[in-house]
Amino acid sequence: MKASKKLFSQYLFIVLCVFLSSSLFAQDVKNHTNGNNEFKINVGSLLLEFPEFSYDYIINEESTAGVSLAFSIDKGIGYKFFVYPNYRLFFGRKRAAGFFIEGNAAFYSQKYENYDNAHYINIKNNAMGFGLGIAVGGKFITKNGFIGELYLGGGRNFLNTDKIDEGYPRIGISIGKRF
Repeated sequence: MKASKKLFSQYLFIVLCVFLSSSLFAQDVKNHTNGNNEFKINVGSLLLEFPEFSYDYIINEESTAGVSLAFSIDKGIGYKFFVYPNYRLFFGRKRAAGFFIEGNAAFYSQKYENYDNAHYINIKNNAMGFGLGIAVGGKFITKNGFIGELYLGGGRNFLNTDKIDEGYPRIGISIGKRF
């Protein structure tokens, strides 16, 4: 009986030592969702030959500030480029993820046509636009920090409204990475 108690005590001691040593030397698990920076590509606009690249900085648990740059590859598209500074307010449980509302501004160049009726000449020009707008959407993030995003909105142009559209689109299906 004494031998079995002694063997049990030794076994228990070894198990405790292994348990304690493994907890002391445990590896840190890196959480890839804790970064404050995000880089994204709008896949939807890329398919339309108008690629959009975005950078967002996470201000706190529920808001980000960012900027997006889009430009035309196809000359047939009416827009040459867009620059969208934005601010997003999130309503999700995860840090800077879930449902969001976005306020944005837009600086852009749009093509327009001017007809000279006396000579039937079609003159193509570009004009700059500036506007303010809103969008709503959702951001989804994996444990490894990969991002999927959907959003829809638009804005009102305040410059050159006699030459170019009075509104601008804000549409996206984006993928990216938080780091």
